[in-house]
Amino acid sequence: MTSIPMSIVEYINDNSKYPAGVIGCRAAEGNVSYSCCEYDVAVFCDENRPDLEKVITLNGVTLEFIPFYKISETDYIHIRNMILIKDYDSFLISSLLTKLREKKYEGMLKNYGKRKIIESLFLNQAIIDNLSKCPLLSSLWLKLAAYYFVEGILGLNGIKSSPVHELDQIRDLDLKDPEIATGINCALDCIGIERAGRSAISRSLSAIRDLEEDRVHKNLWLAKSQWLLSQGKFADCYHYIGKVGITYLLAKEERFLRRNLKVIETLLDLTSDSQTNSILHTQLLKASKDALKT
Repeated sequence: MTSIPMSIVEYINDNSKYPAGVIGCRAAEGNVSYSCCEYDVAVFCDENRPDLEKVITLNGVTLEFIPFYKISETDYIHIRNMILIKDYDSFLISSLLTKLREKKYEGMLKNYGKRKIIESLFLNQAIIDNLSKCPLLSSLWLKLAAYYFVEGILGLNGIKSSPVHELDQIRDLDLKDPEIATGINCALDCIGIERAGRSAISRSLSAIRDLEEDRVHKNLWLAKSQWLLSQGKFADCYHYIGKVGITYLLAKEERFLRRNLKVIETLLDLTSDSQTNSILHTQLLKASKDALKT
């Protein structure tokens, strides 16, 4: 089992009223986390408590607290390898995890992957509707569809995606189906990996600093991005910035997106080339439909 620093264990036991445990790459089997990765802490409560969502630094280590209000099969995808640190006396969480482990995790992950591919397909009309009248917005939806597709393909192959590791996870896939391999390449083209140079990344990082987001989350994104750059992982950094940027924007209304398109264009390195986007969209659409047949 992965070892969790005692300072983290003590902090959770002393400060959390609710059951909690470490999830994410820091809890995964094997040494898969980067030195820049935070410790994700799942906190289980029976009511909506957004105040529990926070990021702190403890003895030079970053902890991100993520509240869970229930444990469903979808939640289990995210907490499967959790190292449980604090539970109720009734061992409620550990018993629920035991029940979920009795189910086929691979099947759950494949269902999760299919749902992400379907989410990609749901963006089809938004992409088409904006190709001519608002190319940048169409480019945004296309990039989001591509990220959904990538996450879906990982799920279909038994892998739970992790934003900072996602491009490495794709590289490690042993894809025997040439159509799916072509679909992955198309998705990466939609994301814009070929533009992953220092100047584009620098512009995107500047846009992150200007986001109306709490400072601690921005600092976490920036720290990971800078670490990836320091390791020469330009494509991984570009992919990660796009992932966290578009996740941030998902919580915004379309009115906000239209009003801030210039900033979003810089953040996500969007292209207004409608002809290229139309071709990529057609290819991604085909790849998504092919993936659901597997």
